[in-house]
Amino acid sequence: MREHPSSVRRLLVVKGWERRFADLIIEARRLGISVRFIGEEEGARKSRGKDAKAFLETSSFCYTDEEDLLRRIERTDAPALAVFDGIYDPQNLGNILRTAACLGIDGIVIPKDRSCGVTEAAIRVSRGGSEFVTVARVTNIRRFLERLKAIGLAVVGLDERGDKSIFELDLSSPFVFVFGREDGLRRLTRETCDLIVKIPTSRGFPSLNLASTFAIALYEAKRQRLRGA
Repeated sequence: MREHPSSVRRLLVVKGWERRFADLIIEARRLGISVRFIGEEEGARKSRGKDAKAFLETSSFCYTDEEDLLRRIERTDAPALAVFDGIYDPQNLGNILRTAACLGIDGIVIPKDRSCGVTEAAIRVSRGGSEFVTVARVTNIRRFLERLKAIGLAVVGLDERGDKSIFELDLSSPFVFVFGREDGLRRLTRETCDLIVKIPTSRGFPSLNLASTFAIALYEAKRQRLRGA
């Protein structure tokens, strides 16, 4: 409600739980969000077996405009971004959003085509993380990466065939991580990167899930920046 109040249609609270959610109700009304009290049966249908007693009805996900994101990055000290050259699995995207909200990143970029968007399924998997992450959709990933280079971000591609380990990098400076689709980086995207790195894995099974690769890479960046703070 606080991050994107304009995207919230109303707050629903099961009758009998008004005192438990009094602070939430007060905050919703302060933000101008409609509040409705519902019966136990309707609440049970909405909770889908999770025994929830309060619900937010929201409109479709609000993406950030590409130009707005670039302006924000230019005003940020040591920005960190992640660009995905296509994601087909909404569960992967949902896990990525949850990790991004937890560890912190200045923005996630996905293509308008050849990728799933922030769907209801992705939002559900993110467990609220989608409300705390800036997501932009762009028409041309390569062109967008070139624009990031022009404002001083190092473009770091992640691929299991990379020559250098991610743990050898200095991630205290401005950077953008670039991730391929579930089957890897496309050639043109790979060629746009300043360098390609890998996450060291066992020889017998080198391939990581896309969401897991993102989580490890982002954690390493956070670890380095906390150490240097």
